[in-house]
Amino acid sequence: MLINYIIHRLKWSYRKNTPDIEALIRRGYPDFVFDSTPKSLKNEIPVFVFHSVKAEKLEEQLEFLYKNGYQTLSADEFYEVITCSKPVLEQVVLLTFDDGRGSLWTVAYPLLKKYGFQAVSFIIPGCIDEDTNCSPNLEDVWAGRISLHQIENRDFGSNPLCNWEEIRQMHASGIIDFQSHTMYHSLIFTSQRVVDFINPAFDFYLFSNINVPVFTVNGMDNVKREAEWGTPIYDSEPRMSPRRRYFDDEELRNRCIEYVKERGGADFFNTPGWRKELYKYFRKTRNQLSSKGYFETAEHQREAIFKDLYDSKILIEKKLPGKTVNHLCYPWFIGSGLAVEMSKKAGYLSNFWGIMFGRRSTRLEHNPYRIIRLEDKYLLRLPGTGRRSLREILGEKFLENYPKLVKNLHF
Repeated sequence: MLINYIIHRLKWSYRKNTPDIEALIRRGYPDFVFDSTPKSLKNEIPVFVFHSVKAEKLEEQLEFLYKNGYQTLSADEFYEVITCSKPVLEQVVLLTFDDGRGSLWTVAYPLLKKYGFQAVSFIIPGCIDEDTNCSPNLEDVWAGRISLHQIENRDFGSNPLCNWEEIRQMHASGIIDFQSHTMYHSLIFTSQRVVDFINPAFDFYLFSNINVPVFTVNGMDNVKREAEWGTPIYDSEPRMSPRRRYFDDEELRNRCIEYVKERGGADFFNTPGWRKELYKYFRKTRNQLSSKGYFETAEHQREAIFKDLYDSKILIEKKLPGKTVNHLCYPWFIGSGLAVEMSKKAGYLSNFWGIMFGRRSTRLEHNPYRIIRLEDKYLLRLPGTGRRSLREILGEKFLENYPKLVKNLHF
């Protein structure tokens, strides 16, 4: 059990970072990332991905683009360029923001407006609150109504995602182009192997419990992923991955939850060796029950992926009248041939990923269903005045990720 747990933690800790490291070693990024004096961009459009943003850093990046004459695009404009339906200028980039985090409203939106840029945000409509109030943002800071500190940490608070009213206002401005990041940003169980149990130290993530794989309650998906202490966590992968879903035995799960409740609930996890004890009970009970867990069929997998993608597109279009959602971004940068096929069927014109080996950048006539994206950190390696060294960028990246590494190596 402990070995499974350690492997699980390490796998998820650096799932997104491993392709980045390999791309750096193999020079799998565009030339401008490595070259000391890069040539101007020709027939390629770098696509950068942001998540949570801070005002000082984002302004440095946008100011760099502004001073060096770069232009930005919407997702539809980008699609028209790479499919050769529209001419491309040399100094063009695409800025993408995943998840629709609160800092998109509090920080990114005002700064994009200030510099005359636009961006694409891939949102998770099934996780968005229907709130009619807009939080303060940088414009309120500039007007002296609130401090920067009061708005800059929203992503880590009680309202980590933008609400629909904030999204509607950004959409109406034309500055933010909203597209799909799937319906729920779901993980699914993919094997019968238990790797952990829900406990007070479990990393639920910043929003919507997205690190908890979707499970069923009375046969219905619990999309809010509100798991109780003691819930078994099996091997998991993103819903859009090639793996078929494993449906766990609800009775077995409930027995584990009850076992923890009878031993003090959250206090049970203060007991030395609790994971070994609970796993022993899990195995014993599974044998007694002749577990009723099962894997989905290939047909169910196709239907589930299509429904997720179609429902996401339709809900965004419903919430933003006049909007047509044409573009999809895969959570955790992980998709599959089946997901691409179902996205086409659902009406998407392009798919966005992370790093893809064999593709160093997005060029004209590239497959629009295989669009790669670079971390925003490499934006300051673009050709232009005021570039930062690769050594400096990688040093900052290491310092930023070191605390996460230490945390995930603490077992």
